[in-house]
Amino acid sequence: MVTTFTAKTLRKAVMARTLTGQMVVPRCPHARECGGCAFQDRSYTDQVTAKTDVLRELYATGGIAVDEFIVIPSPNPFAYRTRMDYVATKGRFGLRARGKFNYIIELTTCHLIPPTAFAAARAVWQRAGELGIADYDIRTHTGFLRYIVVRRNAMDELLLAAVTAAGGDEETMTELATTALAQAGVVGFHWLINDTLTDVSFGEPRRHWGAATLAMRIGEMTCFIGPNTFFQNNVYLADRLIGDAVAAANPNPTMRVADLYGGVGAIGLHLARRAAVVDCVEAVAESATLAQHNAVVNGITNFNPICADTLAYLQAQPSGSLPLIVADPPRTGLGPQVCKELLRIGAQRIVYVSCNPLTQVSDLRLLQAAYRVTDLRGYDMFPHTPHVETIAVLERSG
Repeated sequence: MVTTFTAKTLRKAVMARTLTGQMVVPRCPHARECGGCAFQDRSYTDQVTAKTDVLRELYATGGIAVDEFIVIPSPNPFAYRTRMDYVATKGRFGLRARGKFNYIIELTTCHLIPPTAFAAARAVWQRAGELGIADYDIRTHTGFLRYIVVRRNAMDELLLAAVTAAGGDEETMTELATTALAQAGVVGFHWLINDTLTDVSFGEPRRHWGAATLAMRIGEMTCFIGPNTFFQNNVYLADRLIGDAVAAANPNPTMRVADLYGGVGAIGLHLARRAAVVDCVEAVAESATLAQHNAVVNGITNFNPICADTLAYLQAQPSGSLPLIVADPPRTGLGPQVCKELLRIGAQRIVYVSCNPLTQVSDLRLLQAAYRVTDLRGYDMFPHTPHVETIAVLERSG
């Protein structure tokens, strides 16, 4: 029994229970050492069972009582990801070793995206070497090419990006773009600059070739995303997750709804079809701009993209002004200040989508001062890893 959960103990608990399951032959020869997967050598059924057991215990330990907790499996545990960030460093192309941040597992295949998508990314990296574009060394902070990023939709169309340090020759990068656009499925190629010491696979746009965005069909909507924008990372389960969140919210045509941390509008646009008006609150300007574009593309006129910090937005709302709130925060969760404002505003219902059950439990403890959790379930958006997405539905108690 785990009584104190942290990110480390949660991962260990899932791993320990997965290890008691049935061993299988992993598809990838690097599955036991690569940081992209942790459980590929365990049956997928056992992975889902382990996550269900550990998360049921996590919520119970946190005082979150529900009648039943389930984790909905991914329809396909392979080739599921809509985004992959491959590291380019010291003549290697791949992913970081598990527990060894500075060591890269060189990959010639990867089963988290379709083979054509991996081949396209690797071909771009190989061409970069032929053009004399040096890999980046995270230890010495020298070199140029840091990441090749793959964005992929359900039709296996691809938007690729090269994340680099500052500088670079635009003519050479144009040659690299030509190679990228020649790969199967590639509709666009971006050049992003990350001129910081921070090792992240995002950057300031320098230039793009081909399509600027990638169309992601989700439920009733088509949402366009860019190389930096967030989108749910399981091409097979995203429809189910977003559909369940919208169904749980269940707005009516008289309601004003707040979609917090709304991204490019994947949830908010669906809510707008059923509500009077939806405020889609998003702090990242690029995502807020795309949310506006997506509203126009889908013919939604009662959708109000607001580029603002969630806390600042909530502080400006009168008590009782929002009968329904949907929130999908980053891994840091809502936090005490946002929870305080949610308690003050007093929506009748809150639908809380989370990519981090640990921070969600902390937030739910605070919100239980005025709310009861009526439904809670998990979604295995990241097979072969300890990660899981959840939806909690909260109803006002008084």
